[in-house]
Amino acid sequence: MKTTPNKFLLLHLTLLFLSSIYFSTSNADDVEFSCNANDKATLLKIRDHFGGPNGRLSDWDNGTDCCSDWSFVGCGKPLPGRITVVTISRGWGLSGTLPAEFGDLPYLNFLSLAEMPKVTGPIPNSFSKLQRLQKLDLGSNSLSGSIPTFLGQLKGLQEFDLSNNKLTGVIPASFGSLPSLSQFNVSFNQLCGAIPTGLSKFAKSSFDHNKCLCGAPLAAC
Repeated sequence: MKTTPNKFLLLHLTLLFLSSIYFSTSNADDVEFSCNANDKATLLKIRDHFGGPNGRLSDWDNGTDCCSDWSFVGCGKPLPGRITVVTISRGWGLSGTLPAEFGDLPYLNFLSLAEMPKVTGPIPNSFSKLQRLQKLDLGSNSLSGSIPTFLGQLKGLQEFDLSNNKLTGVIPASFGSLPSLSQFNVSFNQLCGAIPTGLSKFAKSSFDHNKCLCGAPLAAC
């Protein structure tokens, strides 16, 4: 049977249509992993705070994609290209205070800046903007000042570690009302006062080695 020109035309158009679907899908995948421009600008400010382009975060380069090419960061849901994870720890030699710019990463749900004893100073007020935060690990630094009340108002918080710092004052009562909190550690600080009732479910080791904390699971006040 001979193939008519109309059938050749139909086949050609079909192939063009399928090709357009393939390349549209490929481009969509590229967009999914392309770093959001605002998040990239924020991370570059954080890099500069911690020593600039020649410092420990040297692969945080404006000419590359922060979702696919940068160390210590990750992108994901709920929106493609938004920074959801920053985890820097253990011997990377970072020093100085915590950058306030972390508060300008609105989709951050996991932040770990731990085991860096030259990281000092208070927890910035800008962290109050991290309303999607689920895990916060600032353990084994040299942070000082009090535990901010606003951290206990981050309703999605599940894991919280401020152990091995130089924090003073009390544990804000708001932590006792966090509905999803499953891990909590403020040991090895200089905290005082009564442990909020809602935190009594955590082990004694979560509160040990403070100046004068009291109440369950420690001794009564």
